[in-house]
Amino acid sequence: MLKRIFGRSERNERTIDDLKVYLSQRYDLLKLELLGKSSQILSVIFSMLIVLVCALAVLIYLSSALISWLTIALNAGWAYLIVCGLFILIIIFVLMYKDKLFVKPLIRKFSRILYGGNDDETEEKGGDHE
Repeated sequence: MLKRIFGRSERNERTIDDLKVYLSQRYDLLKLELLGKSSQILSVIFSMLIVLVCALAVLIYLSSALISWLTIALNAGWAYLIVCGLFILIIIFVLMYKDKLFVKPLIRKFSRILYGGNDDETEEKGGDHE
C-alpha cells in the first residue's frame, strides 16, 4: 500500500509537476500583490509628505503675514507672542485629537490597501465602535 502511495507512477509525477507549477504561480502572484500594495502605500506616504511640506510653507508665510499685520495693528511687539500662543493652541488641539485626525484614518487607509476591505460599508452599518 505504501509503495502505491509513494511509488513513482505517471499519475504521481503529473501531480507533483502540477503542484510545482501551482506553487510557482502562487509565489509569482504573491510577489505581484506585494508589489502593488507596497507601491500604493509608498504613494500614500509620498503624497502625505508633499502635502506636509506644502502646508508647512503655507504656515510659515501665513504666520509672517499675521505677524506683520499684528505689528501694524497693535503698534507693538506683541505680535510674536500672539502668534506663538496661537501655535501653542494648535499644537494642543492636534495632540488632543491626533487619533481622530491622523492615526485612525491612516490605519483605515493602510488596512484598505493591505486587506482590500471597503470600510464605507461598515461606516454605513454603524460606524466605529469605540
